[in-house]
Amino acid sequence: MQRALFPKDGLPKHLRADFDDFWAAYPPRKPNPRALAEVAYARAVKEGVSPFDLAHAAARYSDEVRAQKIDAAFVVHAATFLRQRRYLDYLNAEAPAPEAATRRVDEDHPLRAVTRGRISDADFVRWIMPLMPGRREGDERACFYAPTAFHRDWVRAQFATEIRAGLKVRVLFIDIFPEPCPSMESAP
Repeated sequence: MQRALFPKDGLPKHLRADFDDFWAAYPPRKPNPRALAEVAYARAVKEGVSPFDLAHAAARYSDEVRAQKIDAAFVVHAATFLRQRRYLDYLNAEAPAPEAATRRVDEDHPLRAVTRGRISDADFVRWIMPLMPGRREGDERACFYAPTAFHRDWVRAQFATEIRAGLKVRVLFIDIFPEPCPSMESAP
């Protein structure tokens, strides 16, 4: 008797949160069978693809769909995206040029001084340097803009506490270009 590779739901428990990140970053499409995507995702991870890379590729594909105004009916099923290894196109497209690979920390970035010692140089270059400063309202609120929804969500989840502590503000808004940051009146 042949044993199933994956549990009945298609996705091992330890991959559920990572898959949810991938699924949230993937462009909307109806129908897009989640169960098939879960099995293909688990296989890709088992073959050695990092969950971060898969979510990042999904976010880049989503950006492309949005930028080219591709109708949702023409978005590739997530399972096909994974099975055919289309994610490699979006990972390779972002491969840094030799001069970009050795990019140094921008010491003039407004968050550099306040995050020194709180965030590694590698994380600063990858996640914080792309943030554009927005408005700051004293010690109450600060606003920054991220290039993509995935980038915004990652910075919020991983670095918001360090940034807020470094800036000594109560509230930190991170939005996507060119979304306006909420004003004092519209915020809770």
